Amino acid sequence: MKMVRECLPRDDDSPRLRGAGRVALLYGAQFLAVGMAMPLLPVWLAALGLGSAAIGQVLAAQSFSRMLAQPVIARVADRTGGLREVMLACALLALLVSTWLGSLARGFWPILLGVAAAWFFFSPLIPLTEVLAVRVGERHGVAYGRMRLWGSLAFILGAMLAGLLLDALPAAMLIWAVVAAQFLTALGVLAQQRAEAGLSVADMPKNAAHEGNWKELLNAGFMLFLVVGGLVQASHAMLYGFAALHWRALGYSGLTIGGLVTAGVLAEVALFWFSGQLMRRVGAARLLMLGAAAAAMRWLGMAFDPPLPVLYGLQLLHAFTFGAAHLGAIAFIRTRAPARLAATAQAIYSSISMGLFMMLAMSASGQLYAAYGARAWLAMAAMAALAVPLAGLLRRVMPARS
Repeated sequence: MKMVRECLPRDDDSPRLRGAGRVALLYGAQFLAVGMAMPLLPVWLAALGLGSAAIGQVLAAQSFSRMLAQPVIARVADRTGGLREVMLACALLALLVSTWLGSLARGFWPILLGVAAAWFFFSPLIPLTEVLAVRVGERHGVAYGRMRLWGSLAFILGAMLAGLLLDALPAAMLIWAVVAAQFLTALGVLAQQRAEAGLSVADMPKNAAHEGNWKELLNAGFMLFLVVGGLVQASHAMLYGFAALHWRALGYSGLTIGGLVTAGVLAEVALFWFSGQLMRRVGAARLLMLGAAAAAMRWLGMAFDPPLPVLYGLQLLHAFTFGAAHLGAIAFIRTRAPARLAATAQAIYSSISMGLFMMLAMSASGQLYAAYGARAWLAMAAMAALAVPLAGLLRRVMPARS
């Protein structure tokens, strides 16, 4: 309960906690939508008559749209300095397109284009919220992770609700659950105070927001950072794509598999709670190195099908393999990228690490798992191990801004 009291807004809270609480609720709404959409969207597409190949094409278009949209929309936010306005436009357009999808879209091409358009507008909200959270935290002295952890908890809730809705609703109606979560996201964007959302230009000279050139990010240090972040995050491809399938093949029940997944996310939440001290004391490059080293250890263990207690221990390493690496990436962008390009830098990182690198790793992991089973995790361990020395180079190649 103490965690809830410290993060959620109340009438007698200070402006610091009210601002952080609004960001926490915005994270929650977005990740609720993502947690519900991942399992529900394929079932809804099948209910509309799409076959497996067509569903794969729609989901591929969704991924491509996400990779394209995030840097483009974030660049608009940086150039205009209107972070709140861009987020509101994206939230409303995503809601509008998703409502059209549920009401009118029929046939392969309208559905493909509609899904791609909906996620073109919705997906940039998360990296833009990351920028907002960092700036709210800096202004009010609130640790970034204590806002971000509500997204992780909401993702679990969304996945659980999706499981219930799969049994409770006709498959053709499932899209409306995603629309409802997107409506909550739009409300979350509306709830942001203009003073908080305007942080993108609050402390800059007049017109500074218009002066940044994204080409400033085309340097060796930032490129190396994208490679490190991409390797660590994409090394999770086997986990996201095939862990549940493999664990079921080993004879574990659905309840046990759910417990393994939940253990990893709760470990991530616990680490986020202490994010303030970690980001100050450990620093960006060391957090990325810690995440990479933990990932190499975790995937190496997964490759040999350990007994269940050890498997739970490996799942708890998610706190470092995802959590520490993510905090390192947030800290790197905050301390290395020009402030006027923060949204662009965050979106490029998200598009590359969780977009391009993950897409390539997911494709490869499918072929590797089909050929080698659990030993495919060795390839994931190799990716993470490669990131360890590269992360060590970051402090030399691109030191923090003074």
